[in-house]
Amino acid sequence: MKNIYIIGSGKIAYNIASSLNENQINITGVYGRNIETGNKLAKKVNSKFYKELKIPKITDLIIICVPDDQIKIIAKKINKIATVHTSGSSDIKLLKNCSKYYGVVWPIQTFTNNKKANFKKIPICIEANNDKFKDDLNKLFTKISNNVINFNFKQRKLIHLSAVFSSNFSNYLYSISEELLSDEKIDFILLKSLILETTNNAFKYKPTNNQTGPAIRKDLGTIKKHLNLLSKKKKNKYAKIYSLISEYIMENDDEL
Repeated sequence: MKNIYIIGSGKIAYNIASSLNENQINITGVYGRNIETGNKLAKKVNSKFYKELKIPKITDLIIICVPDDQIKIIAKKINKIATVHTSGSSDIKLLKNCSKYYGVVWPIQTFTNNKKANFKKIPICIEANNDKFKDDLNKLFTKISNNVINFNFKQRKLIHLSAVFSSNFSNYLYSISEELLSDEKIDFILLKSLILETTNNAFKYKPTNNQTGPAIRKDLGTIKKHLNLLSKKKKNKYAKIYSLISEYIMENDDEL
């Protein structure tokens, strides 16, 4: 597979298409609803942007990089061309009518604006409907990643759930911390060393053995002080989160 067509022009499409193009894989076209980002991506990968879904005949593989609820809609428009989607939590069967070859290519990574990811360090989950296509996908994506792994839908859903806890939810907690500090004109950078140490320790030791803080110590006095701080008008929306997490830590302290 040397000729790839990209559907979508968001962050994951940008990173996958760019990485493939950098490894001498031809991008036959980019299709997306956003004309601005679509043209930008097409230019980046020396390709053409399509306002309508027109797939060049030389295309070997279509990569669908759209929100989960759009995958089935897009799949209905594809006929007899090998196709994959990039969702961690969507079934491979959404693509079963596209071709006799269909699958999933899901990078386990969060992609942010204006930042090109280093795919060599990113695990990529592969699932395919048959062994031949699985081998083809493995060969293609080992060109951009040193860690290509084969997982089925059940496993991928669980990995995706774990990723939401460890990345999406933790980032939301970072945003709360940043807001609490910025209200008092304190720079969030103050927590950088703490956050990095916590993250590093999560991979050195079992996370359940690393828990610290007032909840694990059952320091009810400190917890009360924190909840008092969160009782103020703009901050009380976070009191429930603080209480719930503290409660679970205390309830499960025998496991931690």
